[in-house]
Amino acid sequence: CVRKIAMASPRVLVGFGEAMIRYKPVDASVVEGEPALFLRSVGGDELNVCVAQSKLGRKTRWISALPTGPLGRVVAGSAVGVDCTDVVYVENADVGTFTVLPELKTVHYQRRNSAFAKHDPAVFDWTTLLSKNTWLHMTGITPMISEPAFQSWNKALTGAHRSNIPVSIDFNHRKQLGALDKLWNYVKPHLSHLQIMVLSLLSLQELADLEGVARPPSGTAESDPAWPQLMQTLRSKWNLQRLACCFKSVDQSGLQTRWSVLATESGTFSSHGTPILHRPADALGGGSAWMAGLLDAFMDAVVDALDLTAALRHADLLAALCQETSGDHSTVTRSQLSQVEERFGKNAIDLTLLGQDSEQETQIRSTLEHLNDAGVIAILRAKNADVAIERGLELAAMGCKALEVTTDTTDCVRVVDELQSKLPDSCILGVGTVMKAEQVPSFAALGVKFALSPIAPPGFIDACHNYGIVAVPAGFTSNELWSLHQQGARMIKLFPAHQYSPSLLKSVLSVGPLKNMNISPSGGIGEFNSILI
Repeated sequence: CVRKIAMASPRVLVGFGEAMIRYKPVDASVVEGEPALFLRSVGGDELNVCVAQSKLGRKTRWISALPTGPLGRVVAGSAVGVDCTDVVYVENADVGTFTVLPELKTVHYQRRNSAFAKHDPAVFDWTTLLSKNTWLHMTGITPMISEPAFQSWNKALTGAHRSNIPVSIDFNHRKQLGALDKLWNYVKPHLSHLQIMVLSLLSLQELADLEGVARPPSGTAESDPAWPQLMQTLRSKWNLQRLACCFKSVDQSGLQTRWSVLATESGTFSSHGTPILHRPADALGGGSAWMAGLLDAFMDAVVDALDLTAALRHADLLAALCQETSGDHSTVTRSQLSQVEERFGKNAIDLTLLGQDSEQETQIRSTLEHLNDAGVIAILRAKNADVAIERGLELAAMGCKALEVTTDTTDCVRVVDELQSKLPDSCILGVGTVMKAEQVPSFAALGVKFALSPIAPPGFIDACHNYGIVAVPAGFTSNELWSLHQQGARMIKLFPAHQYSPSLLKSVLSVGPLKNMNISPSGGIGEFNSILI
């Protein structure tokens, strides 16, 4: 893990930039002209970085411009855990979109009339928006979107420099937005004030050519030491504190090897010796997650005390784990990140080996199989503990295979403890009405196999999984259910289920990847409607 020295007050990451709605076909074999089912998600590098850091438990704030109306709310609603109070809303504007078109092997952007492209730069008071405990992150995409976007971007950088606010920039040149030299003319005056700038390998080569610096010929292997040497040369030429670049190679089987390099005033650091191996489920989102991982090491640490090679590996791992699921936003929690780091230690990390189950994962799989076989979870909620124990044993004798004892049952701990010792192996025991993640360890000590909640408490899923307990948080709308699924919930409680109809639930579960959700309806379920589900 990255070694840190804590500061009195951890910094808050502030991201400024546009977020767009992304449409990607569920089936890549789309036939041009034929109807197709698309998965809608939200992405934008600065917002992606904020979301990824918020999943790690950090405070983040996103500043942007969105249109008034439902699509603006869709984008803002995707920023789970991110403070969006400084987002401004623009009348008579659109939200930017990009659509993946596999049949044409391209991505189509539509952002010219977006609220962000049209916003008034005067609405952002950067002196107020950037306090001493913030870290500003932006990209080279923003200044190329429009003149208003450039003005806001430039004012944000200038304000940060004057207030001594650390800044990171992902250069992220997009040819669709304009020429490289135009973006470079925007970025170059600010280089000496940046904490970190990130380049792609392509931009590294193109900027070397633009600056008249000799570089390795095209086709040079990404693992060649000439690339780190070039990075150090350019960093020194630009008087830049830190220059970073991510590297990837892919073998014939599709296995990707990921590592990164950081050139600093004190030397060049690389994670090439301990790379991350994985097979991405989605090509997008990795760069943003990598940036979030690197900043995670920098934001509340004394930089001179950092193990920079470990910081790079930390970032590489977050990027790879992010790409294990679809969508731009990372769903990786600190617990998940730490578990993988602890499992592999200082060795190379092969994520394909994660299929070799840990003890907790084996227990979770076994419980899920048992619950699926049971079909029904009987709920015990009683004011009399002795009666609850008696009814639980009666239910097991009648063939019940799964029992839930609610935490509001009188003397709940005694009920769970006695049932755990007296129930036959054919009936497993769980707890319900769990309202806080902090309740999980005490019930884990009693040996429960699953835990249900009528809500989705922060940290609940990770807390359960850490103990090999199946977490069953609750959701109602399709967005809530899908969000819980992406957060790692292996079973989701649909609550209150009586407000759904069986046909509506079947309709939701028939849509593309939503069919992969494992839903357990609860509330208003009886013998007449249960057979329809």
